[in-house]
Amino acid sequence: MYRKLTRHAVLCGLILLSCSLNAQSPGGIGRQSLWLKGNFSSDSVKTATLNFNPATDMNGISKQIKMPGTIEGMRRVTIFTVYRNPGPDQDRPVWQINGGFGDLSLSTRQVASKSGKMSMVFEKPGETTTERKKSGAIISTYLGQQSFPPVEDATNKDIAIQFGSPAVSPQAGQSAGLVGEFIVYETILKEKQIARIESYLAIKYGITLQKNYVNSRGETIWSRKNEEVYSNNIAGIGRDDQSTLYQKQGTSSSSPDQLVIGINKIAPLNSINTGQINDKDYLVWGDNARDFTLNQNSGQPQSDILLSEKKWLMKLSGKTASTISTELKIDSKTFLPADFPKEYFCLAIDRSGSGDFIPKNCTYITPDNMSADGIASFSGIHWDTDGSGKDAFSFGLKTRLSPDADRPVTFQVYPNPLTDSHYNVAVSLDKTADITVRIYDIHLHLIESKKAFGQANYLVPGTIHGAAGTYLVKLFTNDKEFSQLVIKP
Repeated sequence: MYRKLTRHAVLCGLILLSCSLNAQSPGGIGRQSLWLKGNFSSDSVKTATLNFNPATDMNGISKQIKMPGTIEGMRRVTIFTVYRNPGPDQDRPVWQINGGFGDLSLSTRQVASKSGKMSMVFEKPGETTTERKKSGAIISTYLGQQSFPPVEDATNKDIAIQFGSPAVSPQAGQSAGLVGEFIVYETILKEKQIARIESYLAIKYGITLQKNYVNSRGETIWSRKNEEVYSNNIAGIGRDDQSTLYQKQGTSSSSPDQLVIGINKIAPLNSINTGQINDKDYLVWGDNARDFTLNQNSGQPQSDILLSEKKWLMKLSGKTASTISTELKIDSKTFLPADFPKEYFCLAIDRSGSGDFIPKNCTYITPDNMSADGIASFSGIHWDTDGSGKDAFSFGLKTRLSPDADRPVTFQVYPNPLTDSHYNVAVSLDKTADITVRIYDIHLHLIESKKAFGQANYLVPGTIHGAAGTYLVKLFTNDKEFSQLVIKP
């Protein structure tokens, strides 16, 4: 009886140990030999952030980090590194491992081993179009198996790692090289295991993968094949306890100065965001890689909204993801100057997820606030209210602010965008009245004013001689004012 209970106790202990390992494992893949994250340099000055998470400045670190004594030669290894390249045109050291292991180094351009006579170059100098150069942060996954004996130098048996270079400091105007996470497994992981770890790292640090994103169960939360058009600048928020992921706000590391989405209220750091979401709930978004050019929806030529050609797709997974309240922040200066009235700016959500932005399927939301430097904030945004599993969204400008009940019978500026800088203002009033048409540039400087008298119907032609951009057309009657935005290509 005692021996039977002992076996049960040992079995329960092993199960608890296994659960504990998985609960503290990246991507839910346990038995990692070394896991460094955040600021692991023991120098508070070296702390920085990647996607609102702490990271280590790898420039000027003089102290080496010893590998745990349990690591035995590292003959078969899988190493994950998240780092930000400080300058795409330079080959900068990320880390070097030496000691009993032999030697192995990762730089921003290659992984190499002198003793193993191995060098793998990621890209040729001068190339500027690869994903590696475009990405603000990078996941490097190294799988290696030694076919040579480790170096047995009595003075250099301990395995140690040096991040960055003690002698290197960032040049003026250049961002520092950062390391967000470093994970070592003393085995060659399988492809599905690698996918789970890389997905965890990609969501946490806002990195675009060239593969599907999966949760700790291996379930797809973003399919590159199904969402090919929008698989650019991918970011997300989500909670996955088995994967040790609790990302409450995020942005794409490829474009961190553009769009940020967070739970409830965006905070300076992920750790101090007070919002909460449930385990296995994810919101993942990506864009169509277009620019921010404003254009009238081709499917709705009479629409009162000029949408950006850049559009995003929001994908939800998890049982309660649609209940998550989010805040969005976008730099509106990509569309218009900061001093432009916020009432014209809007978030457009296509609830059908089709990306057609047919008005009957869309919700249009004006920002709660527009900061002095042009950051537009939208709060209380919920996604997938129709249960389709996804929403398309974009940002744009309302060409009209007046409610339908207050409009004249007709006030239309066409074509919009303009053709050869020419425009026509068509006005039809419910009674005879004098009108004034004024054209303002994007900075609200008056560039033209025209008057017409004594009619109920007008057609006022004109030409905008200014530079390409957005212009405001205002119509004044005896007691009312109406506005419309137009685009000059």
